[in-house]
Amino acid sequence: MKPRVLVYHGVAEPNGGDASRLLTAPRHVEAHIRFLQGRGYHFLTAEELLDGPPPGRTVVLTFDDGFRNWVTTAQPLLERLGVRGTFYVCPGRYRMQHPEVAGEQGRLLDEAEARSLAASGMELGSHSLTHPDLRGLDDRALEREVRESKAAVEELTGRPCRTFAYPYGLHDERVTQAVEAAGYELAFTWLPGPWRPLQAPRLPAPPRHGAFRLRVKLLGLRRPGR
Repeated sequence: MKPRVLVYHGVAEPNGGDASRLLTAPRHVEAHIRFLQGRGYHFLTAEELLDGPPPGRTVVLTFDDGFRNWVTTAQPLLERLGVRGTFYVCPGRYRMQHPEVAGEQGRLLDEAEARSLAASGMELGSHSLTHPDLRGLDDRALEREVRESKAAVEELTGRPCRTFAYPYGLHDERVTQAVEAAGYELAFTWLPGPWRPLQAPRLPAPPRHGAFRLRVKLLGLRRPGR
């Protein structure tokens, strides 16, 4: 059985400035994790998938975009539940405001907060330097986005950065080749699909719902009309 890789963004109560539905309330994240624990899932980080075939019923929790609420909310929540997550940061966007989330919920972490997240035992990966659609960049800019972000994560954590998450989940053959050339061993796209190391699928966790909707997603079911 292939591992299930869930993707979240910010962990906070949604506000009126979250039209893209990038925020998931902490109570929903906890409901998802407790459901998976109750179903006997093994929780691994993204890099641990590279250590060998995972056990059956494996899930990886991933988080994109570098939200500050990872440190204030997500990290304590995961620690309390006894699981680790993989957090994909954009080092060129430290201390900025997320362009799609208004207010405090959309603040992005700074370098010190990213370092504290890694020091707590959570795993950091690269989500590019500044989160562009990599397909539209020239070769030099593409190389900078994937290589400099990798170097920045490695400098911060003191260990190799082996995994990457494509911004918006978007890629093409040229982008995938650049990611491979930069030294990444595992790269995540968006939405379900066949498992390929540099085009590994992820399943968006339901941002506005709890365990029942996650169960429906894991079964591959969809609501009528969707």
